[in-house]
Amino acid sequence: MYALHFSRLKTRDDVISALTIDEALFAKIIAFEPPPPPAAPRSAEPPAPKPQASVKTIVLGEPPVFFRHDIPKKNKARGHRTVWEPTSSMSVYKALARRLEAFFTFFLPDYPHECAYGYRPGRNIRENARAHSGNKFLLSLDIQDFFPSITVERVRSLFDMMGVEGPAADLLARFVTIGGALPLGLPTSPIISNVIALQLDEFLEALAARYDAVYTRYSDDISFSGNGDLPDIEEIRPVLAAFEFTIADRKTRRSKRGQAHFVTGLSISDPVEPHVPADKKRSLRQTLYFAGKFGLAEHFQHRGINDQKVIQQEVNRLDGLVKYVAHHEPRMSISLKERWRQILADSGMKPSFAPRGQHRAPFYLLVDEAEYGRGDDKILALAIAVTQHPQRLADETNGIWTRFLADLWSDGNDTAIRKNGLHYADATEDLRSAYVKQLATMPFEGYVAVGPLDAEAGYEASYLRLLKALISRRLMAAESQFAFLIVEKNGKVAQDAIKACVQEAFDALKLADNRRPAAFGVNFVAKPNALISVPDFLLGVLGKYLQSKPAAPGRPEPRERLLFERLRDKYRLIVDVDPWTEFTRRNTVKPWS
Repeated sequence: MYALHFSRLKTRDDVISALTIDEALFAKIIAFEPPPPPAAPRSAEPPAPKPQASVKTIVLGEPPVFFRHDIPKKNKARGHRTVWEPTSSMSVYKALARRLEAFFTFFLPDYPHECAYGYRPGRNIRENARAHSGNKFLLSLDIQDFFPSITVERVRSLFDMMGVEGPAADLLARFVTIGGALPLGLPTSPIISNVIALQLDEFLEALAARYDAVYTRYSDDISFSGNGDLPDIEEIRPVLAAFEFTIADRKTRRSKRGQAHFVTGLSISDPVEPHVPADKKRSLRQTLYFAGKFGLAEHFQHRGINDQKVIQQEVNRLDGLVKYVAHHEPRMSISLKERWRQILADSGMKPSFAPRGQHRAPFYLLVDEAEYGRGDDKILALAIAVTQHPQRLADETNGIWTRFLADLWSDGNDTAIRKNGLHYADATEDLRSAYVKQLATMPFEGYVAVGPLDAEAGYEASYLRLLKALISRRLMAAESQFAFLIVEKNGKVAQDAIKACVQEAFDALKLADNRRPAAFGVNFVAKPNALISVPDFLLGVLGKYLQSKPAAPGRPEPRERLLFERLRDKYRLIVDVDPWTEFTRRNTVKPWS
């Protein structure tokens, strides 16, 4: 993975460029101060019960910088946890998280710590529990206010320790914190928390080793297990205090086999593998028994559930529970899923994720295609760039184009660039670099499908195959009042065939009552078109990267690879349809050679 060396950042402009963020949005985020939580109503009347779902509160003017979600904890006496959701900057935070992960992994030889199981690809609550499976004794404890304990000063010190100079370290720390602390909800928080806790993990692992015990940490959830003595809580407390953490004493628990012996919600009594708690499985079996015997609707009525909306929520909840148990109990998986499928079929019900966001601004799906060479094979690629800000994309694209044409000393084929607009194949290397740098800050997400250009099936069939690979999920994500597809004209593909492909995907989502826009339209355009320049460059940059050669030893990274790295986080998904392989931020695409 390419590791951006953050220590090269010196100024505010350097940070903004590295984040690939609009300067005005960056300023809003840095200046953001969260308001105090809403005060409880003063009344003799008991307060109305709060819904169990998150409460979304807009905390800044329109458009907001963040949404605030106050989510009640299971134990209501312990209040709620606040989760912050970036609105227009989520993709920026996700990109920064990936780059920070690469940076820390490259420059910190012990990161990530082997005992840390939270927020790591390939690790989950099951893997965390498995590390303790079969051990007789268990000590579980939680870190009190784990994320809020990581202050902006601690984050600033981390960046300083990593070689990022003062002003840049300060801006980065303020960008990834809210209200002076690491927040829940930002994609950067898990990575930073694991780095902050790296030395803590080392000390606690050493403490566990003195007792021949196993130590793991899943975010704020700490577990020690073994078949003999375990560390005393008063040995652990000063270690946490040394790293500015405290123990949530009310959640500290000791157990042994035969008792409630759980790590991250799973029983560890079996030495082979962790299991879903017996009472949860028993409750699910009982529910499915009555639902199968009397019907799902009657079962809900017996429980006093008659409201159709609540019934649908219960169906969705049961569906999630079945999947959860089936995942953690492989021996039950096939029979459990089949039983649930039959109950749903008999009742005429199904899990539903009906559209809820159709009030949102329209989505624009910008579609273009390109051909690549892979050895002797011809490859067809199709890109969809998705945005809710088409005017900004058009304005910034036209700005790059007109500035290039107005430059009396610009090189390249002036005639072709005037005729076709910003078209990757016609652009000079300087123009490509300038536009890619601008693209990295634009508000859109890119999705690409690639596959063989099947000479036997024909160009149109190959094109439609790629479109089908992407369009359903893009319509689901474009849950709004309207979705506009803007497609570059292609004489090899009938426009009616493209419309029929989109209509088929839309109709299938509607039949399943799945997320989708209220309606859609398809418009075909020809070059020059500023909006089509976006998917055109996505394809051009990706094609050059896939066909690029590695740098010779001691030589700098090739330009085509650096251009792709600058734009990498705009590619939310790249699908190789033959065989079906999906490349994302975690499973990164690599050059073919």
